[in-house]
Amino acid sequence: MRRDLAAAAAALALLGCGDGPPARPGVFVLGVDGMDPVILQRLIDAGRLPHFQALAGEGGFQALGTSNPPQSPVAWSNFVTGMDPGGHGIFDFLHRDAKTYLPTSSATPPPEDPPPYFAVGDYFIPLGGGDLINNRTGQPWWDALHAAGVTTEVYRIPGNYPPTPSEARTLSGMGTVDMRGGYGVYTWFTDQPLPPGDKKGDIQLVTVEDYDLDGAGDTVRGTLKGAPDIFRLPPGQIPGDADYLTAPVRFSLDPAEDVVLVEMGDARAVLREGEWSPWLPVSFDALPAGLLPLGGAVRFYAKQLRPTFQVYASPVNMASDAPPQAITTPDDFSGEVHDAMGGQFYTQGMPEETNALKDGTFDDDDYESQVHRVMEDAERMLEVALDRFSPGDATFFYLSDIDLQCHMLWRHGDPKTPGAPPHPAYDAASAAHHADDIEHYYENVDRLLGEIRAGLPAGSLLLVMSDHGFQPFTRKVHLNAWLRDNGYLVLKGGKTTGHIAHGDVDWSRTRAYAIGFNGLYLNRAGREGEGIVTDAEAGPLMDELAARLLALTDGPAATNAVLRVDRSTAVYSGPRVAEAPDLVIGFNAGFGHSDESTLGEVPAVVVEDNTSRWSGNHLMAPEVVPGVLLANRPIDGSGHEITDVTATLYAWFGLTPPAGSTGQPVLRP
Repeated sequence: MRRDLAAAAAALALLGCGDGPPARPGVFVLGVDGMDPVILQRLIDAGRLPHFQALAGEGGFQALGTSNPPQSPVAWSNFVTGMDPGGHGIFDFLHRDAKTYLPTSSATPPPEDPPPYFAVGDYFIPLGGGDLINNRTGQPWWDALHAAGVTTEVYRIPGNYPPTPSEARTLSGMGTVDMRGGYGVYTWFTDQPLPPGDKKGDIQLVTVEDYDLDGAGDTVRGTLKGAPDIFRLPPGQIPGDADYLTAPVRFSLDPAEDVVLVEMGDARAVLREGEWSPWLPVSFDALPAGLLPLGGAVRFYAKQLRPTFQVYASPVNMASDAPPQAITTPDDFSGEVHDAMGGQFYTQGMPEETNALKDGTFDDDDYESQVHRVMEDAERMLEVALDRFSPGDATFFYLSDIDLQCHMLWRHGDPKTPGAPPHPAYDAASAAHHADDIEHYYENVDRLLGEIRAGLPAGSLLLVMSDHGFQPFTRKVHLNAWLRDNGYLVLKGGKTTGHIAHGDVDWSRTRAYAIGFNGLYLNRAGREGEGIVTDAEAGPLMDELAARLLALTDGPAATNAVLRVDRSTAVYSGPRVAEAPDLVIGFNAGFGHSDESTLGEVPAVVVEDNTSRWSGNHLMAPEVVPGVLLANRPIDGSGHEITDVTATLYAWFGLTPPAGSTGQPVLRP
């Protein structure tokens, strides 16, 4: 049976003595994004995960309920605060501006008003304000532990960019931007035009020039884009392609061998075809005469040098020894980690190069070679975290390996249901080399778990958790197209396709629209910019939408595409419920909201095959993608949810969770 939280905390507090935190062993939490209980159990049963098997035998292993919706920023915010989205305010990767209907970042919404400034020649000097603010509210558990005297360190926690003010040592993870202010914009230098299509990278068409006039091309010149040129942009203006600080880069080809010299300022690297550079420093001057240099770092990959020139440059990461904006608390913690790791580390929140793989500039081999470097980076950081951990401490460490690889590599073979029908994006030639790759990433996490178990002081509590599991993503649903076909969303001028951002929606006749991966909004009068749905109409309309979405079927087997539809007011509690989507859509296993409709597009069809390389997913009903929970102490009962892990941290140190917390401790008394 699940215990009363206050009683459990009091019982644990009795084990302490004197002032300050109870005399308890320390706790180390390993957060593995996307680890699935079915895959984990299958590999344990096959004898492929000896350290997970040993841990499960010591304390237990069970599925862990995820958030609703089961999106990483939502689930990890639940864990950080112990509250559901109604308390912390993160409902999706994307929220929307109710006045303009446009998608906004859930993590760092833009300021409502531009900051004041004064002009000096061509420069705009801000007078304060305009700083990014973390949209998540609620007390993080690490602040409570630190205040109680527990030495607390948090590595790469998702959803904590910008880092909320804290005296604990924290390093931001998922959501941390690159130097351009985006979530990972790579640069692709090539002398051959790419096929048409919306590319997520900065594609630079270059020329291999003959600088020494010997008849053979030997030199390529390009640029890297850094931070927006904010001092030349009027406050509030969104940067265009030409509104970024730049740094020149030069590539010099060896005349006889497939070797290139890469030069950026004083930084140099010699690469053979197929090789990666180390981190190279790059600086961008935000003001003249070097008054405000912004430090970054970049890695190059020489995919091909001849006969086609193809060189990749990673998104420019912030310099980890002196980042130009805060990514840690305190500010110098980044430098501490940098020095302990022996140099630059990935500061971008999701460093795996999924964009290049989606664009087709990377193939699977290129992608996995880059992922290998991310994994090396994570292992070096884990060694630092373990070296710094002492008895009585609390440390959280995050691994992204499983999540991103399940997203990108599921199409090669279903690791959850071996022998399942091929994915619509299946490619036999690539699958022949990569069909077992996801299982190998599980094995790598098992190896790291062995290092943690061996490195922790005796008696330490070890918890392993994931925020959600995984399912195949074979069919994508265009909710805005469904709303159009059923008369809830109307386009102007008799159009059948369009986009919210392009002004194509007739809001005077539109009652509902979709923005985000799981959110559906009513066009509410008095809330939306051109709302028409009254308070009296809202309840019946939500009931009607829910009933009809639950009846949406697909394919010859008439499979339900939607498993559940929840009113946010029914599943959330707390002061920020009013900011939530009106309805939270829980897709069935195999189904998910399309990228197009998520951003406000209204395509022609309602449901179609997902042929993207983004082939596994978890943005579904929470019951089909639970996470995992393991401990080296006996776990009490079952049916635990992610906020229960938060409650366990409070209880372990004899602390009472803040008001609004929903979890119960998971350990036996």
